[in-house]
Amino acid sequence: MFRFFKKKTAKNHTSDLQGNTKSFEEGSNKTNQTDQEFLHFDHLNFKLAIIQVLMYEEEVLKPAFDIFDFAEEFSYLDIDTESMEIIQPALDYFEKLQIPKEYAQHVQEIDMDGGNEIYMNLIPQWDGEDDSFDLNEVSEEELKQFPNLEEATIMSSNFEQVKAVFEEAGIAVDLL
Repeated sequence: MFRFFKKKTAKNHTSDLQGNTKSFEEGSNKTNQTDQEFLHFDHLNFKLAIIQVLMYEEEVLKPAFDIFDFAEEFSYLDIDTESMEIIQPALDYFEKLQIPKEYAQHVQEIDMDGGNEIYMNLIPQWDGEDDSFDLNEVSEEELKQFPNLEEATIMSSNFEQVKAVFEEAGIAVDLL
């Protein structure tokens, strides 16, 4: 249903993923195989929101993950690209993905939405109506890594508590 790349682009992306086959299975990826310092995340849903910005909006975190290419490359995992549940191997990929600290400067705004590409690559048929990706916890330490982050629109079922952390960090936040 959601195909983000044309066939030619998908082939290029798949060739990038092929280089990551062994490293994915070992729990790493090309991005984290340098001596750079990396961003630290205590809360996965915050990390996913940051990946959305860096990978799909600013396009600095590459290659952009595509569940269809991933399922093709790792066909032995029998990934259901029409799933209405979290695709665990894709979530594992994002959990293990390390993001260079230098990319933090590119994050000026977070706009969480049920239609974000990051979520469609984790639950392809997700309707955005449950709390799967709600940002219910975030630490001030996580937020301080993003000096240019000025505003955020978030999905949360614990908004007042999360809002206080954002405000303490000097970041305007609204509930979606």
